[in-house]
Amino acid sequence: MKFSLITTLMLAAAPSALLAAPIEHPARVDAVTLFPWGAQVSRSVAVAEGETEVLVPNLPDGTDVASLRVSGAGVRIGAVTLIDERQPASDAVTSPEIEAARAEVERLEAALAAGEDAVAAIRAQALAAQARVAFLNRLDTSNTPPDQVATLAATVAEGVLEASRQALVAEAEARAADLALRPDREALEQARKALAALEHPARDSDAVLMQVSGAGTVTITTFVSDAGWQPAYDVRLDRAQGVLSLDRLVSVHQASGEDWSGVALTLSTARPSERSAPSELWPEFLRFGPPDEPVLMAKAERGYAMEAAPAPEADAALVGAGALEMVGETVTYRYDGAVDIRDGVEDLRLQLDRLDLRAEVLAEAVPMLDPTAYRIAEARNDSGQVLLPGPATLWLDGAVIGASQLPLVAAGAELRLGFGAIDGMQLRRIVEQAQEGDRGVISKSNERSETVRIEVENLTGEAWPVRLIDRVPYGEQEDLEIGYTATPKATEENYDDKRGLLAWRFDLGAGAKQTVDLETTIRWPAGQVLR
Repeated sequence: MKFSLITTLMLAAAPSALLAAPIEHPARVDAVTLFPWGAQVSRSVAVAEGETEVLVPNLPDGTDVASLRVSGAGVRIGAVTLIDERQPASDAVTSPEIEAARAEVERLEAALAAGEDAVAAIRAQALAAQARVAFLNRLDTSNTPPDQVATLAATVAEGVLEASRQALVAEAEARAADLALRPDREALEQARKALAALEHPARDSDAVLMQVSGAGTVTITTFVSDAGWQPAYDVRLDRAQGVLSLDRLVSVHQASGEDWSGVALTLSTARPSERSAPSELWPEFLRFGPPDEPVLMAKAERGYAMEAAPAPEADAALVGAGALEMVGETVTYRYDGAVDIRDGVEDLRLQLDRLDLRAEVLAEAVPMLDPTAYRIAEARNDSGQVLLPGPATLWLDGAVIGASQLPLVAAGAELRLGFGAIDGMQLRRIVEQAQEGDRGVISKSNERSETVRIEVENLTGEAWPVRLIDRVPYGEQEDLEIGYTATPKATEENYDDKRGLLAWRFDLGAGAKQTVDLETTIRWPAGQVLR
């Protein structure tokens, strides 16, 4: 990407001021706002008085220019250029990170030198002992009186033995001391690599070149698509208190091309990656004509209709009106303390908070499909916050009983979760009578009838509120007659907005049994098949 036209014009207008090399100011990420899909990344640069052109290097390769925002506090910002190819020469300003890395290298070099000096001193002792051995071995005894030769030989032998022992001990100590320096050498090598990475960063990165005036702080904000967070939940049901507690955790990930070290982390429920407007509905074009009309003619007229009402642009709808637009009611969480999120991390788990919701617990029975009832907790999300979808570990009265997937629950909406089977709540559905045949003398039709007995028996030793769910068929054809009778009468028809579903609500004491009789009659014209 070349310099912008604005930058080129400014260079031409004031060559004496602007043709000097820009001041390079490395900037680290200091704040991140994570969305469920995407992240807003901010970094700050201190600009001194007199600096007119600043180069901020080492932005992630592929930084989106559409999402790039530059603002200043005490600094006026002029032309801003995002550079993703050859970067201009600059007068680099040593960053605090580089200064700290150099100081660490110097400290480790001094410590290692002191250790190596100590090893050399020990080896010097070994060399001195070896020199004594060599001296004693070369000692001339030819002029020694015969009566003193034996004494001198013993003295020499004793001296050689002691000097050899000292040499061996000193050499062993030197080897041990040198081996003890291995961690210091490794630490120095790592420090040198870290310093080299800071002083000579990889150039497959982007940079921002900007014209500035004044002194203060410049904030550079970019948007990263390959990042996000997902909630995870520990959902705890306390039946005695009637409380559903949601311990919220978050799993964060990012693959921006750089590490985020010691950043201030904010989690937002906004979804800027999603579209910001509803789908556009277009008129439906219909026509009629003779049944033998050529297919090509129909296709041609359909094509004309499409030209009159063009189809919506799917790609634009998916992208949305603005990549950084905040949509709807947004809740943000500021995480306490600085956070390290490395590039490529898949699942960093952070603790968030707890929400307590009042819950109704009941036994829900579907005897057509299940032999036992299930424990269901229903609560209203009165937290004032949207609950994003995520995996949930389920706890019942302090014990883990399974896992589920929490759906997206808007503020004020109902939350419904199952907490396992109630083994002592037994269900039976018995078809007592089923018959099908013709009826009528002059006008004939088909008829099918079925009588079902449904039983719910509570063997748990405690009373339970129960919701029993069953069904009767439904149809929309005028000549299809469907009728039913239920004893006792169903509490709710078309339960959960599903046609034909019936629900009964009742309390069932310990050891008690509830029976429901359900009779269904279906009639349809003769010569037709019921499907």
